[in-house]
Amino acid sequence: QERIAEVLSKEFRAFSQTINKGLKILQTAAKTDGKTAFDLYQSYGFPLEITLEIVKEENKVVDLEKIKKEYKEEFKKHQELSRTASAGMFKGGLTEQSEVATKYHTATHLLQASLRQVLGKDVRQSGSNITAERLRFDFSYPEKPTPEQLKKIEDLVNQKIKANLPVEMTVMDFEKAVAAGALIVPGEHYPVKVKVYTINDFSKEVCGGPHVRWTGEIGSVKILKEEAVGAGKRRIYIKLAQEWK
Repeated sequence: QERIAEVLSKEFRAFSQTINKGLKILQTAAKTDGKTAFDLYQSYGFPLEITLEIVKEENKVVDLEKIKKEYKEEFKKHQELSRTASAGMFKGGLTEQSEVATKYHTATHLLQASLRQVLGKDVRQSGSNITAERLRFDFSYPEKPTPEQLKKIEDLVNQKIKANLPVEMTVMDFEKAVAAGALIVPGEHYPVKVKVYTINDFSKEVCGGPHVRWTGEIGSVKILKEEAVGAGKRRIYIKLAQEWK
């Protein structure tokens, strides 16, 4: 019971911090539109409903329905970009950037599997962003991981990289893939036939790719920081070894 109370207290504090951040941004924003509302949600987990309530209380002269429409458009645009990234169509065109992004893509799978092994199977991906400089990964978890847990997660990812495990791809029916235990990103839309990437018995995810053929190609990774981005939502940043040495 004390444990439940402690978790709820942390959740409340995290949500209060989210509200305060959102309030400051809304108060200083030149205008409140759907993009602002979506940016608040994407960066801080700030719910659209609360944004609309604050706008109404501030008596700002805005079209609430227009904000909702713009928000939905931004959300849809974000989903399309996520699917494009999953299909491996990275922007920039430089070969070395694409290779780095591919390594980060596979590192994402190792990271999620490590998070679930250290923090528990309730951890699920809620978003990610890959650039040539770093990987940003959002996941569900009710409290701040301890430094010891983060060290275990980083070590586990690097152990799987050092083991040089094969990354295998199979095309399956979506429903069969999920039934077989392949992880998906909640809220994403998937076709009937999907690619399932498996790394031994450590990781299995539905994903468009591309990925490295062997985990050893990644090199090694380092966790840069971990933070809260909303109630029950955490964000972690990692870099490849060649990027931080």
